[in-house]
Amino acid sequence: MEARCKILPILLLLCLLVSSAKGEQVQRPYQAEIDSLEKIIKTDLNIEEKAFNIFELSFYYSYSDSATAHSYLKQGLLYKNEFPVANGMGKVYEGLFYMDYDLPKAIRLFEEADAELAKIEGNKAKWLRAKLLNNMASAYQWQDKHIRMLEILVNRALPMAKEANDDIITGNILYKIGLNFWNNLQYTEANKYLLESLEHLNKGKYDPYTMNEVYKLLVVSLNAMDDSVMSEKVMLNYEKFIKRHKGSLPLSDYHFVHSVYNRFKKNYDVSLIHMDKSIEYLKKEGEPNPRALTSLYYQRALINLNKEDFQAAFKDLNEYVEKRMDIGYTFFQDSLNIAIAYVKIYEGLKDYKKAMEWVKKKDVLQDTMYNRRIRESIMDYEVKYQTLEKESEILSLKTEREKTESDIKNTRIIIALVAIILLLIGYFLFKNHQKNKRLLQQQEINNNQKLLEEKQKQKLMSLDAMLHGEEKERNRLSRDLHDGLGSILASIKYKILDSQLSNPNDKVNSILVDMDFAITEMRRISHNLMPESLRRFGLAVSLGDLCKSLQNSNTKIELQLYGLFNVLSQEQQTHIYRIIQELIYNSLKHSEAKHILVQCSVEDNVVFITVEDDGKGFKSDQIMDDSKDGVGLTNVKIRVNYLHGKLDIRSEVGKGTSIDIEILV
Repeated sequence: MEARCKILPILLLLCLLVSSAKGEQVQRPYQAEIDSLEKIIKTDLNIEEKAFNIFELSFYYSYSDSATAHSYLKQGLLYKNEFPVANGMGKVYEGLFYMDYDLPKAIRLFEEADAELAKIEGNKAKWLRAKLLNNMASAYQWQDKHIRMLEILVNRALPMAKEANDDIITGNILYKIGLNFWNNLQYTEANKYLLESLEHLNKGKYDPYTMNEVYKLLVVSLNAMDDSVMSEKVMLNYEKFIKRHKGSLPLSDYHFVHSVYNRFKKNYDVSLIHMDKSIEYLKKEGEPNPRALTSLYYQRALINLNKEDFQAAFKDLNEYVEKRMDIGYTFFQDSLNIAIAYVKIYEGLKDYKKAMEWVKKKDVLQDTMYNRRIRESIMDYEVKYQTLEKESEILSLKTEREKTESDIKNTRIIIALVAIILLLIGYFLFKNHQKNKRLLQQQEINNNQKLLEEKQKQKLMSLDAMLHGEEKERNRLSRDLHDGLGSILASIKYKILDSQLSNPNDKVNSILVDMDFAITEMRRISHNLMPESLRRFGLAVSLGDLCKSLQNSNTKIELQLYGLFNVLSQEQQTHIYRIIQELIYNSLKHSEAKHILVQCSVEDNVVFITVEDDGKGFKSDQIMDDSKDGVGLTNVKIRVNYLHGKLDIRSEVGKGTSIDIEILV
């Protein structure tokens, strides 16, 4: 269980989660838990149990009655010096209370509580640490620091929850991790964590509100990935879940889920009926959260956009979304998605002047969000760098101490052997002469080795400069094409379209066709030089885009990705992308394959790449002949050598080709 969920950014043509409303048709949140705890604290309990239950009452009341929540919090804090875990427990629940009012203070209290509880053994302390770390991650999310949030969840909260052996807190943390990937459109990773979250939550006394949110996320991400089998299974389980908790969850959420499900199934009329019911029930369930109501109207705009009812979509977006947006809770992604929707609406209405204005606004928002993510990443890596520095200092001190102990031990041995050494001095001199001779030989070997290492270092520096220069030039050319020539061609297109609307002309139609082809070709070249998805969303998304763009009617390209690619640096991701790009190009150009399989995985600081096809292959003696390598394969070998990797090529005539690469990162 965690503190109140903030509203998430709206995502283009996808589902926005709606905050659970409280009102007439739904009883006060956690009323059953509140009633039970109020009875328990009146019984004969020991001090620790009483304090814990009072704090839990404060937490549950915080969803509906902040005054009563604060009163119970003050009662609980009276016990902070009564037993070992009390002080840390008090700071955990005090931090939970301040989550709604003062995020920096809440984070400070969580860190202090974690330090206190780390000194105490036992599952209760571990459970509390997992709980506070989960909510600390939420606090960073609410500050729009998603990288920091994910780092805390994966590296601190999840291991602690598993140590505490608690399925509910483990399920909640897995949900939060999946939510982070979901917000970044990484649905493959999101589905993995969300499905695992369901497994853990179903093992214990789960929070229905959290389970409801997990189902809502999965309905979107599974359908977005066209996983119809798992989607149908989740919908069946969702119906059972709703029946089990009938009357305790908002009907607005139920119709919302069915609206989104039918929108992905292209049942737009059914989807609209459910969305209108969701809006109606949200209003009936009490005073609706303005942000929640706005998000439903945004979803209705998306449905109308899919139906190509551009006037209705414009009305929803203009009257119910943009003008009612709560600026205090607006994410950059919200504004960006609204801009993207307006571009599509104005294009549908054939108002190309307005469409061009929103294209420019969209580009500005994309650049702003990209720069902000860069700054957040820099801050994140700065923290990691400082941690590594401290670890290095500790290791250095430990090595120095071990060296001192070793020197003392060696000195004692020398003193004990002095008498024997004096008796064997002649023999020692002879051995010393032999030793000096060997030392001279070894010194000569070492000098030669240093010379070879220096040459290798110079070669690597030259290679590094060449690769960086190549990527820099690709990036410059890509931006020049996209931002310069792309904007000019788009502007000319809209002007011609305006002219064509006024004075239709068949020749102008021909020119528009050529313009569309030119714009498409320019974008393809720009993307090949430096894909935007690699800079903005990382390796996994960019590889997906690459495979989709290169696939054709003759050759199917299948992509399989495993592991977390965000642990790789931008430079490493770029090299891996170029390697896979060259291998696919080679296969398409030479193999005449009908199917190409691309696998890329990250495991224990090793990246494994496999590209294999069912094409015509080639003789094994050609594999060993470097002089017959094309430019593409040569570039692959250069990048693999630069990354200190291994390259293995296997091929037989008529049986296809398989290329395996292993890279240490």
